[in-house]
Amino acid sequence: MKIRVKVPPSPFRLLKERYFGEETRNPRVARAALARLSERLPQDVVPVVSAAVASLIDYQDPDYALAYLERIERYVGPTAHPLPNLAELAQLLSDRMHFEDPIRIAQLKLAEVGGPAAEPNAASIDRLEKFRWDEVIPMLPIKAAAPALRFFQRLHLARLARRSVTLRFSARTRFKLRGLKWLAAARITRPFSERFKLERVWVERWLHMVDRSLVKQPDATVTIVRTASLISGHGDTYQNGLAQWNAIIDGLVKPACDGTLPLDGLGDAIRQAREAAVGEQAQASLLQRVEQLRRSALA
Repeated sequence: MKIRVKVPPSPFRLLKERYFGEETRNPRVARAALARLSERLPQDVVPVVSAAVASLIDYQDPDYALAYLERIERYVGPTAHPLPNLAELAQLLSDRMHFEDPIRIAQLKLAEVGGPAAEPNAASIDRLEKFRWDEVIPMLPIKAAAPALRFFQRLHLARLARRSVTLRFSARTRFKLRGLKWLAAARITRPFSERFKLERVWVERWLHMVDRSLVKQPDATVTIVRTASLISGHGDTYQNGLAQWNAIIDGLVKPACDGTLPLDGLGDAIRQAREAAVGEQAQASLLQRVEQLRRSALA
């Protein structure tokens, strides 16, 4: 008797089902969800959320916009904890979900020269951007990106992975414009990448800390929401901001919410840590300030 072994679906099949097989792929589903949620949102939040949904559909797809709405929805309704600066969180959440990868830069450049119907323009100014290899490699599918990054670490090439590569985004010739369009169209592969997975984890952890602060440290909630502004751009700017955010969360916010760090003025401590992150040694200065605040609280 033959034993049938269930084979997991191929990435091509998942890709096909994601973009051609389900009703949620239609933008009207996201717009209908927006209309239902708008009835429960404060008036100052509705324009921010509406603009974010339209932009996220263009950035990725309607499913991505629905994920944004689900994240906003946790802060409205009778059982939700009221958030004093929901409009600000909605904007910061939109900014973070529009993370900058080469696909995003290609989308922006293509929109600048006329969109998908653009023609080659010899007068167009090329856009040069520096991305680190440890940003480019995670654009691959998860099963390919993880071994590639481990390969760098195994050969002690971690420093090489942190080096930058300059990418040129151009619409001057027909060949370059076609490459630009192909890269922008690669957005359909983004949800299957290692980078997409990491960004999803980061956003959820930020919102989780906001949720915990609403219960444990309500006076610090607005400050914790604003920590998302530390992370922006790409390359070294992105990595440095992410490192600073993790230092603040791991050193101050999480211990304070866990109850292991008796820090009543958490919001003020976060502001002090951020103010210390200046100059060429910003990361070292921030870590030093976080450690000082921890010692002072534990004394």
